[in-house]
Amino acid sequence: MKNWIVALGLTLASVYYTYAQHQDPSWSVRRATINQQCVENDSLCNVLHKLGTFEGHLRTFFMGTTNHDDFPDYFALGMGGGLGYYTPIIKNFQVGMSGFIIYNMASTHLGPRDGFMNRYELALFDISNPDNHEDLDRLEDLYIRYYINESQHSYIQFGKFHLKTPMINLQDGRMRPNLQEGVWAEWNHWSHLKFKGGFLWKTSPRGTIHWYDMGHSVGVYPMGRAVNGARADYYGHVKTDGVVIGNAVVNPVKNLQIDLWNYHATGLQNSVLTKTEWKKKKNGTQWMAGLQYIWQRSLYNDTLSIEKQYTIKGEQSHVFSGRIARTNISAGSEWNLSFTRITQHGRYLFPREWGVEPFYTFMQRERMEGAGDANAVVLQHQHYLDKARHLSLVTGVGTFWMPDVNNALLNKYAMPDFYQANIRARYKFTGFLQGLNLDVLYLYKGNMEKGLAETAQFFHNKVDVNHLSVTLDYYF
Repeated sequence: MKNWIVALGLTLASVYYTYAQHQDPSWSVRRATINQQCVENDSLCNVLHKLGTFEGHLRTFFMGTTNHDDFPDYFALGMGGGLGYYTPIIKNFQVGMSGFIIYNMASTHLGPRDGFMNRYELALFDISNPDNHEDLDRLEDLYIRYYINESQHSYIQFGKFHLKTPMINLQDGRMRPNLQEGVWAEWNHWSHLKFKGGFLWKTSPRGTIHWYDMGHSVGVYPMGRAVNGARADYYGHVKTDGVVIGNAVVNPVKNLQIDLWNYHATGLQNSVLTKTEWKKKKNGTQWMAGLQYIWQRSLYNDTLSIEKQYTIKGEQSHVFSGRIARTNISAGSEWNLSFTRITQHGRYLFPREWGVEPFYTFMQRERMEGAGDANAVVLQHQHYLDKARHLSLVTGVGTFWMPDVNNALLNKYAMPDFYQANIRARYKFTGFLQGLNLDVLYLYKGNMEKGLAETAQFFHNKVDVNHLSVTLDYYF
């Protein structure tokens, strides 16, 4: 737990307290006096004690997967807890620090087994060491932030932090989310124009306890196939100085918002994302129409073998994703219909270690990343089951048409055509248990491809799959 303890600033305090107590039996009396003076005096110590914020988080996560016929089934139960401290804002500066520790309480064997690889459950812990059940601690937040104005809406920060953007994001469907290290700034001073941006040089993907340079993180997750059909082997061969991110949000007219993003991974690829959303409220109903367009182009210019290339020279992709939605505001009920089209120009590629895809058709536990010439249609309904809005239910069904499973040029992970149905219920406790949240997700993924060979490559953890996740979170 060394890193975690360092992150929380407890190591030095523990050593100091232990030494003082052994040297002087009256230390407990003197410590009480010091604490009393700290509270009474107009000092930095007083400010930190009175106005600083401690945050605690306990998480329990059960996950289970049943596979087609005789292919292996899996389950895992993870438990963990973390603590964070965030100082008050002093002279426009704030420091945040946090850490988390995880235990594998029970599970099937999650490492390689008879040629089969676990896909979901292992990411609760450490994918680089499936047999590690206890030493699963991670330094998370450790940053200094400067607020640019008194409103505290605009700031610049440096260090390790949580970051949520459309393409680099938390992807927090496991025990712990993605984390980033770098510099990040947000300017939210104007109502019709806002800016975000920064430079990231390290990341700690979910399912790991380590920090990686951005390039070295690519390939930590399974790598699929190279475009020549051979097994991809680009881990350790991806070179990039980091990722430069820029964002502008524009509200040119009432009810219309345009969101522009650019992700530039030096020497690797450039991704441009534009999202335009129109929303209109009338008689207790909100209508929404949205359209996304993503254009990617490869920046790769090396001479390594094809198997060692994450993206090939000259590769590009175009993605269109849209949604229409109707929301009953008073009832908190929404229907939405979404579509996505990835053109046949090339594969949509963005390191899975960095985040989940931003498409409107995204459904938990599956992705379209790694595919070209693909289509998806998803229908979802979400609503509250009680007037207090403590219990919510989200149901969805989607169909995904993928390229031929033997087409490695456009189907990186050999994913067949499939359909998916999700049911997700969430409940927020009140009263004595306020702060406790329950989240239950069940899904089924079925095969839509006739004559598909019933081999592990096409079925295992891909189609004919039942999956259940049950999560308990307690925040204090």
